Amino acid sequence: MHSLNIFTILSLAVSSSALVSQPLFERSVGSTCNTPDGSGTCQATSDCVTSGFNLATYCPHDANDIQCCVKKTCSTPQGSGTCINTANKGSCTGSMVSGYCPGDSTIQCCVSGSSPPPPPSSGSGAGIVSAAVKEEGLPYVWGGGGCSGPSSGGFDCSGLTQYSVCQALHKTIPRTAQTQYHSSMGKHMPRSQAQPGDMIFWATGGDCANKVAHVGIFMRDGWMVNAAHTGTPVREQSIWTSSGGESICPDAILVKNPKARPDVKHEAIHIHGP
Repeated sequence: MHSLNIFTILSLAVSSSALVSQPLFERSVGSTCNTPDGSGTCQATSDCVTSGFNLATYCPHDANDIQCCVKKTCSTPQGSGTCINTANKGSCTGSMVSGYCPGDSTIQCCVSGSSPPPPPSSGSGAGIVSAAVKEEGLPYVWGGGGCSGPSSGGFDCSGLTQYSVCQALHKTIPRTAQTQYHSSMGKHMPRSQAQPGDMIFWATGGDCANKVAHVGIFMRDGWMVNAAHTGTPVREQSIWTSSGGESICPDAILVKNPKARPDVKHEAIHIHGP
């Protein structure tokens, strides 16, 4: 009798679970979802092609084709547009422009009716950014990378910056973040004057004179491309000011061509182009 009661209870529990699961799927569709790149709505991926970009795993109770659709506008030199997945670029009636949407290079700005942007000059800050963006997705590898490209399958922070400058300017800057910061190849300027291709640095305890520990490449206001740490790939991300005991340096920016920057004074690192 006792075992029969247990069996009955288990059966009822399974039956109740089956009854609840379907309404749960239905309730998740149309609900709000929150991602690091913004809030959105859980909906079918086919319904989020031109209106936004899909992010998986943020609608956990739904089927695989139900994802978080995040809608964001973007502003580029080619005009304003909408951030969409590059997998849906065939639906974009204009051009896809990278570097103006949150997330990595798989999310780009669709600018309707515009012409594709010209390729960045190899001797420009945009060229430095472009070289780094092409390596997105490769893993972080301590001591990895340099002028010849990734090593052991990836890059660390300063390996990525050295590679990107080599590709864009055909110059070899020092290999580590500390030596890049103090390189005689450059000058110093306030971080507030950063432009695409400039380099920004972080130091342990904020000691930028002696303990520079990280470097990234400035893309636009609030955003950079970098190889951050073990467990994260080369990616675009928001610029942070302090984390894990490291603080951003106020005056450590590497720029590309002094002749093109009359605003450059002597407060941030500046690499001289050809």
